[in-house]
Amino acid sequence: MKIARTIIGCLLCLLSLSAFALTIPQGTLYFDNSKTGYSAVSFVYGSDNRTETYAVSMQQDGNKWRADIPQTVSNMYRFTFVGAGIREGLYTQDFNTFKDSISHQANLNRTATSESQMQAGDIFVPSSGDNWAQGSWMSLSLWESSQSGSGSAAVSGTLPVVYVNTQNHQAVTSTDTQIPATVYIDSILPEYRSLGSPAAPFDATIKGRGNYTWRDFDKKPYKIKFAEKHKVLKMPNNRHWCLMAGADDNLGFLRNPSGYMVSKAMGLRWTPRMVPVEFVLNGKYMGLYFLTEHVRIASHRVKIHEQADNETHTDSISGGWLVEIDNYASENNISFNEGNGQFVMVSLREPEVLSSRQRTYLENQLHAINDALYGDSESQVAQLVDLDEAAKYYLVQEILEDCESYHGSCFLYKDRDSLGIADPWKFGPVWDFGNAYNRYSEQWIYENPIWPQYWIGQLASWPAFHQKVQENWYVFYHDHKDEVRAQISTLAGLIAQAAKNDAKVWKNTRNYNDNSAMSSKLSDFLWRYDWRIRWLYSQWGEGTPPATYGVENVPNDHVQSTKVLENGQIRILRNGRVYTVTGLEITGLH
Repeated sequence: MKIARTIIGCLLCLLSLSAFALTIPQGTLYFDNSKTGYSAVSFVYGSDNRTETYAVSMQQDGNKWRADIPQTVSNMYRFTFVGAGIREGLYTQDFNTFKDSISHQANLNRTATSESQMQAGDIFVPSSGDNWAQGSWMSLSLWESSQSGSGSAAVSGTLPVVYVNTQNHQAVTSTDTQIPATVYIDSILPEYRSLGSPAAPFDATIKGRGNYTWRDFDKKPYKIKFAEKHKVLKMPNNRHWCLMAGADDNLGFLRNPSGYMVSKAMGLRWTPRMVPVEFVLNGKYMGLYFLTEHVRIASHRVKIHEQADNETHTDSISGGWLVEIDNYASENNISFNEGNGQFVMVSLREPEVLSSRQRTYLENQLHAINDALYGDSESQVAQLVDLDEAAKYYLVQEILEDCESYHGSCFLYKDRDSLGIADPWKFGPVWDFGNAYNRYSEQWIYENPIWPQYWIGQLASWPAFHQKVQENWYVFYHDHKDEVRAQISTLAGLIAQAAKNDAKVWKNTRNYNDNSAMSSKLSDFLWRYDWRIRWLYSQWGEGTPPATYGVENVPNDHVQSTKVLENGQIRILRNGRVYTVTGLEITGLH
């Protein structure tokens, strides 16, 4: 009996403690009055065995009501929202007595009492308009997306959410005009940190981006420029970011991310990082997007010297170049005829405004590459083009069977010459895989292409380039093809719910691609990936191991363990990170 009484006493103690566990946080709390329709709203909370109950008047704030809690109050019991303005302050009544007097004596409507915990910035949403309506708390960002006006979808709660509000809710209608805006990002997932908040967003501008994808699709891509640099969702500091829509991708939004995965595994010097997000513009849910690093010269992006516009100094114009083989004419393009007669256009990315000396230098460089590719000196080609980087870039395109890869969005960059030694041009970074796996043809991407594939057919004819292709193919085939395949599957699972929501928003629009059935889209995509790997293997076999292919290439300090997998691949753990035998770190999407 004594033991039983002790247990009962402990249980009563625990129950007593749990009854006083509610904390009212300092900060702003919100109430959704759309169903209850109160003419005024008060937030009431208190204790059940102490004469301590608080009332806070709420103020209308757009389509919601807000209460500003001046300080955190712990050990409360329950709360309710009252459909009337009552005097603010502390009442010397316990909560149960006070709420009964509201309902039965004053005959005021109110929500049901609740002890559910809240966080500053949350909003309470009643489930009905009935007196004593039940309800629950949710983050303000999730609630705002549900008020999008689309009437068909809200954020899934499975991905970070990017909220952009333009000045005076202006529509974004141009790729040229930057509209003042504010941005905040709700991280949702625990591995990320939020950026700003609804009450304290960051200043930015937004405009449209792209050519074909902006012009021909209802779901548009965007470019965001922050007023200051920010680290965004674990991606390094920068002001410039892209929201890629994937509207042209009918393979489960997997084309671009998979191309970036292959690029990173291939070891290109820089691959843009991207994070799948959901996007809300001026309160309207826009669907699944990929927040992506913009291609530009920067310490954590294309890491080369930054060349000034209108530069004239001879030593300064040999590098700091970022250009794009493009298919859209502009007055600043540099144009020439390829050795096979095809007309090539190259767009300026950085610098954008050229002095006559800069333009002459760049034109001479492009003509020199073209002449060397169609000449008879392999050493001259190697002096002008980084063949190893070119081989990696080419392999990414072949693996994705992207037969538009050298026709547009094909970047090249060059750093300054140093000590009289010319820095060669490098292909990259990768960008657009909108036509990956579209042709489905057992041919090289430069054979019978739908679009002109500038330079690559001629570059592939040089033995030194082919040797680099063989070596990099060997490393990818042995060390990375399976890990990339697994990464693709992981991504598909991560974005599956957001893809369903995206399909609800864009279902009846132009160029609609139904990506809601992610399992079938993933199966289709992986089948194409496997098919292309098999075909390349039938052409190249396993390739040729690089001369440096071995354990010695892994940084040898603090090697903690070496593991040989069942398929013969070697994994080396160093300082908590995993490397292949060639020294490449094995990482995820970004």
